[in-house]
Amino acid sequence: MTISDTLFWDYLAPIKHKLYNYIHKSLNFSQDADDVFQETILRAFQYFRSFQKDKNFSAWLFSIAHNEVKRSFKKSRRQSLVLNSDALKSTVANPSDELVREVYRFAGRLKPREREIFFLFYESGFSIAEISDISGLKEGHIKLLLFQARNHLKKIIGAQNE
Repeated sequence: MTISDTLFWDYLAPIKHKLYNYIHKSLNFSQDADDVFQETILRAFQYFRSFQKDKNFSAWLFSIAHNEVKRSFKKSRRQSLVLNSDALKSTVANPSDELVREVYRFAGRLKPREREIFFLFYESGFSIAEISDISGLKEGHIKLLLFQARNHLKKIIGAQNE
């Protein structure tokens, strides 16, 4: 193993769980998430030499994951996947936080692009600018997608409470 290889695993270690959660939620808890996660790690490892050390590793890695998620959507062409609520329970940091669990459950019904941006912003904690770097979308488009996601969630939650 080279120094570069070791450095890659050192960079990956603190964000690996966050990356997996992002992929898992973006794919609406599909079984394909494990494959997409592995493919993301393989691609990142393969191209790590091209990573500029003065840049944000998380944003670079999540942009690779974003592309793999998009590739998975294109491959499967499934727009509405069945939400696995048991998987959701295990990804919430504080299992007693029922409200967060419910919001995440409802977020599973969002359109794929809205769901992905929603989880990058709210769950993974990336800024609008970082999401722009990850997704290749303009900041204004990301703000629009977040606005739409919030409005769709309000409608979904409202319809659920009627």
